[in-house]
Amino acid sequence: METQTSKFNKETGKNFDTIAKTIFAPVYPVIADQIVERTGIDKGICIDLGSGPGHLGIAIAKLYKFKVYGVDFSAEINDIAVQNIKSEGVDQQLKLIPGSADDMPFNNNFADLIISRGSLFFWQDVEKAFNEIYRVLKPGGKTYIGGGFGSDELREQVTVEMRKIDPDWECHGKKQLGKDNTEHARSVLDNLNIDYHLFDDETGLWFMIKK
Repeated sequence: METQTSKFNKETGKNFDTIAKTIFAPVYPVIADQIVERTGIDKGICIDLGSGPGHLGIAIAKLYKFKVYGVDFSAEINDIAVQNIKSEGVDQQLKLIPGSADDMPFNNNFADLIISRGSLFFWQDVEKAFNEIYRVLKPGGKTYIGGGFGSDELREQVTVEMRKIDPDWECHGKKQLGKDNTEHARSVLDNLNIDYHLFDDETGLWFMIKK
């Protein structure tokens, strides 16, 4: 659900946030727990790429001892995220930084964990983005980047509700998590000789990179 896109305006941003707060709300804490369980990292510096309204970053900030940086280049969606962060009481843990996956304003070896739900499928330059992610990761750091709902039950729950809004919504989701996008990302990582593990199961499709 979290995306990096320049197409947000104030109205679409609000609509996006409303859906994230309602239909998608149960998804974020489940994915936050899966991130920590699978990466084995539960504290330190976390970057949420394509952070959107901030809901995944908020979930991981509330559940674990991370200093979280949300990175998104949409000023409109960042304005919405600021309000969400304050209302959830995590403004001391979660800071928003304008930027994108292929141009992050962080030093080398900065982050213990880099996460993203949904933004991978909107990156304009996947190779440049993965190089940038690897640069920013600390030695021993990991990523959890991809898309999904955390479980088959949650996927079906979200799908039922989203069909009421957009009958073609499921087709768009399947395309994003489809073979072409997956194989392209894998090919880029292989060519860059970056160590990664692909989770492709009921939780969704996720790339875990280890530096």
